[in-house]
Amino acid sequence: MKQVYTEKLIEKLGMDVYPITIIKFLLNRKRILSYFSRAGSKNFELRGNKYLVDNSGCEVCNLRKSENIMCRQHTSIQRVLNADNVGFDLDTGAYFYMNEIFKMVGNRLVIVYCPHPKLINMFGKELTDEAVRKVNPITIEDPKLILKTYKVVSFNSNDLMDSNLRCWFNDTFSLITLPEDKDFSNWCLVLNQ
Repeated sequence: MKQVYTEKLIEKLGMDVYPITIIKFLLNRKRILSYFSRAGSKNFELRGNKYLVDNSGCEVCNLRKSENIMCRQHTSIQRVLNADNVGFDLDTGAYFYMNEIFKMVGNRLVIVYCPHPKLINMFGKELTDEAVRKVNPITIEDPKLILKTYKVVSFNSNDLMDSNLRCWFNDTFSLITLPEDKDFSNWCLVLNQ
């Protein structure tokens, strides 16, 4: 199996994206695209917390204000709004920046946060397929929401779906995607050597 090092791919393209974000997209492509599709439905309804650009009414942000830390969702929102050197997938219209995959769908911004699976071991959680694939989507509908014009680096995710992409998982292992079809990749761990 010929492996493509995700870190080198990102460096070659020159975009500010974490390798795990590309890997998570390949592992969850169909699910992530369904988040975008659902947000575009006229029957779409925001459930749970209603996040706005302004975080002054956010309970979690206010609890951590003295530490100068925002909640995970507002951190993602601010990253997206202030992003630069963004990856843009020509095949899906999705943007990539740091740990976030995002797209404007009508007047809604859908952000999919991609946590690094190294956190699985830090919190004593079991290493499962669900834990490795974990992503956290949020949808923001706010009249104050305006995306800036980004400096964009384009790529094609369809090409990546056919590759075995590798990225650092932890000190012992690397994570490799195993393509199965145009919308699904499996994964395995290999020793770092």
